[in-house]
This record gives sequence, C-alpha cells and structure tokens, in this order.
Amino acid sequence: MTENNMLLDTIEDILFKEKHLDKLKELINRLYDHSITPKEFKTYFLKQKAKNLQEIFELFPYYAKQIKINNSLHQYTRDSLSSELRNELQEKDKFLEQVGIRVNYLVNKLNKKLQS
Repeated sequence: MTENNMLLDTIEDILFKEKHLDKLKELINRLYDHSITPKEFKTYFLKQKAKNLQEIFELFPYYAKQIKINNSLHQYTRDSLSSELRNELQEKDKFLEQVGIRVNYLVNKLNKKLQS
C-alpha cells in the first residue's frame, strides 16, 4: 500500500467513524421528529467536524515525519549506491589498465617474433 493510500485510508477512518455516523443518524431522526432543534443538531455536527479536523491535524506531523524518514533513507541508499558504483568503476578501470598493459606486451612480443 502506498503512503498516499495509507493517508487517505486513515483520513477516511477519522471522518467516517461508525459510532459518529450512528449518532448523526440518530440526531437526524430526532431532528425529523422535532425532539431536537436544528440549532442543537448543527452544534453537534460542527463540534464533531471540529474534532475530526483536530485528529487530522494531529496526524500530519507524524505523516510528515514518516515522509522525511523515508526520503532520508532513499537519499542514503542513493548516496551509498553512488559510492559503491564509483568504487566498482575505479576497480574496473584499474583492471582494464592492467589488461591493456598485458595486451600491449603480448602484441610487442608477437611483433618481435614475426620480425625475426
């Protein structure tokens, strides 16, 4: 699951908690039956949405921290791989230089034999 999907799922869980939806349904029925006023319903609804927003706001520092940690790991891995690749290339350059010297020696030796 991607980070964005995890974030969306978490926000969805916050916004659509079953117990709050049941309470909202109950209050809508009570509003319809005139046992509560529209103002009371509105007050409950706004308080609940404010709590939801607070939960979401509390979630973001954690989410931002996780992204920062993840990015740091990617940066470290990339730097580490870059360093490893650089070392590997240097080793291969040395090897090719040695092969080149050896091939040059063999070519010179072969030329001397052909001239003799």
